[in-house]
Amino acid sequence: MSILNRYILKKFVKPFLASFVALCVLLFVSQIFDRLDRFLADGVDIGHVLSYLITSLPFQALQVLPVACLLATLFVVGNLARTREYVAGLAGGLPPEKFLTGLFFAGFAISVAALVANETVIPQITHYSRSMFRENIRRLGEWREAVFTDLFVAGADGRIWAAKFFSSSEGSMERVVVDTYDGARLSEQVDAIKAVWTSDGWVFQNGVKRSYSADGISIANVEAFTEMKTGYREKPADLAINEPQPEEMTYSALRRHIRRLDSLGIPVRALEVELMMKLAFPFSCFVVTFLGVPLALRGKGNAAIGIAAGAALTLLYLGFMQFGKALAQRAMPPWAGAWLGNFVFLTVGCLLWARMRRTA
Repeated sequence: MSILNRYILKKFVKPFLASFVALCVLLFVSQIFDRLDRFLADGVDIGHVLSYLITSLPFQALQVLPVACLLATLFVVGNLARTREYVAGLAGGLPPEKFLTGLFFAGFAISVAALVANETVIPQITHYSRSMFRENIRRLGEWREAVFTDLFVAGADGRIWAAKFFSSSEGSMERVVVDTYDGARLSEQVDAIKAVWTSDGWVFQNGVKRSYSADGISIANVEAFTEMKTGYREKPADLAINEPQPEEMTYSALRRHIRRLDSLGIPVRALEVELMMKLAFPFSCFVVTFLGVPLALRGKGNAAIGIAAGAALTLLYLGFMQFGKALAQRAMPPWAGAWLGNFVFLTVGCLLWARMRRTA
């Protein structure tokens, strides 16, 4: 790295850290004012409250990283313009992109750091924070969903369970079908009006048991029953899946989760959008850094104009990200919707850079 790049990077670090810390403090204080009175009114231990607020902060801090990058870029470039250092660099024959390479390196490095954090510590801390909120603040204990409609889940030994209604707390199912596969071949099907969990296992009531031939299509035998005991070893708790939230999973874990649901025929479009957002959002730090340079120079180093432009740009950027997510639910592929904000603002940045170079 050249001396000039190190110089620009050093100028960037202090305002970035100051902006990031200030934004995190604002988030923390707003959380305290918003929730502390309700927590204390419910008699929640202050230690649990502080632990929850602190552990919920990393995920929220990740969301304000692009704002901190943009503010730091506007500050650095604005100072360079006011002190004529930028003009001196141009007079010395340095093009803008070479003079400000240190900023791009910083934006890219922060994007990579955000991506790494999102794949390592953020999911674990977020899961811990939400568990603490449920168990220690709302005092719900270890929460698991107890009632399901239209259940469709994979069990043990190649079994697929489907039920119109399932209560894990009562251990009962209504209108239940259990398909057993031998590899890719359907070998057996139990179709019953009701199933009840007992100490001896599942007992199916008022149904039929179908055995299939070697082709997995032709029915070899049909046996009607009023009550049938089975050796199925899945307990109600094994079938009551407590689905994790996307923020509590890494990219690889969420991708495996999507593949499993997709193989069961469950719609996964919304989760595919969240998967793409795990890659798209961290790189917004680089995009806003790239776009912030020509915006700061258009303001000719004026701090008020820079702050106003930064606030407007941040709102527009977040709006485009949400707009892209909404489009990805129906009108466009998940990857395109997740990256829409980055594509649009990178294009705008390229146009502003081209204009800036012509007038430099």
